[in-house]
Amino acid sequence: MKVSTGSLVSACCTPVWADSSAKKPNVVLLLIDDMGWKDLGCYGAKLYETPNIDALCAKGVRFPAAYTSTAICAPARATLMTGKHPMKLQMWNHEHFIPKGEKILARYLHDAGYQTWHVGKWHMGNPDHKTMPTDLGFDVNIGGWISWGPGSYFWPYGVKGYRNGKPLGRQRTMVPGLQESGKKGEYLTDRLTDEALKLIENRDKSRPLFLNFWHYAVHTKHEGKPELVRKYREKIKKLDLEPTYRIDPATGSKLLTSETNAVYAAMVESVDQSVGCVVQKLKEEGLYNNTLFIFYSDNGCTTNTVPCAPLNGGKNSTYEGGVRLPGFAVWDGHIKGNTCYEKPVYIADIFDTVLDAAGVKKPEGYDGDGMTLLPVFKGETLPPRKFVWYFPDTRKHWAQRANAAIYDEKSSLKYIMFFDGSPDEMYDIEKDIAESKNIVESNRKKADALQVELVEFLKRYYPKMPPPPKQYKKEVRKKLGL
Repeated sequence: MKVSTGSLVSACCTPVWADSSAKKPNVVLLLIDDMGWKDLGCYGAKLYETPNIDALCAKGVRFPAAYTSTAICAPARATLMTGKHPMKLQMWNHEHFIPKGEKILARYLHDAGYQTWHVGKWHMGNPDHKTMPTDLGFDVNIGGWISWGPGSYFWPYGVKGYRNGKPLGRQRTMVPGLQESGKKGEYLTDRLTDEALKLIENRDKSRPLFLNFWHYAVHTKHEGKPELVRKYREKIKKLDLEPTYRIDPATGSKLLTSETNAVYAAMVESVDQSVGCVVQKLKEEGLYNNTLFIFYSDNGCTTNTVPCAPLNGGKNSTYEGGVRLPGFAVWDGHIKGNTCYEKPVYIADIFDTVLDAAGVKKPEGYDGDGMTLLPVFKGETLPPRKFVWYFPDTRKHWAQRANAAIYDEKSSLKYIMFFDGSPDEMYDIEKDIAESKNIVESNRKKADALQVELVEFLKRYYPKMPPPPKQYKKEVRKKLGL
């Protein structure tokens, strides 16, 4: 089984910029960290205020069924940059790095004449492996490091001082390069935005730009600007909102179901302010009308502190709350505003879409898992696909159990196989987005067929994968041929 078949669309679709006399579009990719499916006003958020993002989304096409490739940071980011499933990249966890030698989106665009800038979180590379942004095709890297999240969102961002000119602190929670020129009270989301605006102002006006703006927000540690936190505490009080929870029946975890986290709400609004500043700057510079915007999250939210109801699950989970995300695309003159594409799109599609829009061809023999969305921008529908998610670790505080899942878009059936010996599950996502009714026993034949496809896919890539943290149950090992 092939997870997706990008060539089905891209082979028959002439790129918008195939004519060499046409002007290549600028590309702004806005990736938010751990933002849940319901965390924007345009996706139904009630407490959080996101007027700038909502206004931008209204100018393009919204994707209510936008999926990631895995419900954790680094592998999902690697999929976005390569168009490939994480298992093809030997990645499944936040401590895995993209393999050496992978050609990423930035390199393709750089070679096509783009000025390429990375701003914000990177996480998918390692300086020792030479897989940092400037090793892989970015002209500029501001704030990108091996960090999965900052030690603090306030300057100096978790650094506890210096020794021999080097910052002290945990390497995986630092933001090197921004401490030296910061000042007290500076907020990381704002600082990264200022850096992005400077790049736009000082650009080479003869070349198109690629701004890869990957916010650290809204990842933990949750910290918001004091004035915004106060605002949302007052709003929660005024609306008489009280925290509500559910107890996950399988793990016993206590999960938040109400928008009552003032700190998180403040972080969301800071991201919204950032997006507003970037859009405004592009308009001031006369670039907006020729810019393709793509907005996405890397995985779902941390459900012990952030709600994602009605979806089940969250970060690290292959339930919908972990893999279904907010996403939209805007491109003036090429995408009709106030539209909604109800069918699934995939994080790997971003890779194909940007290359297609830029008129850049993929190399012969490229083995990717995305599809270009240019036909969607023109009102067409993509062929149905199957998606596979793999996460062999257990994080009980987020009600997550080690498992793998496969979703067949054509039948709308999603099958989940647990590695701890828990009974398997299957849901009809079109009818049951909350994954509340397990229909595996009443549809045993279909479940078994999906299990066969899932196991075949896993077995194909297992030999090169990093090992899971715990031994699988005997019956699971047998299924996987281990």
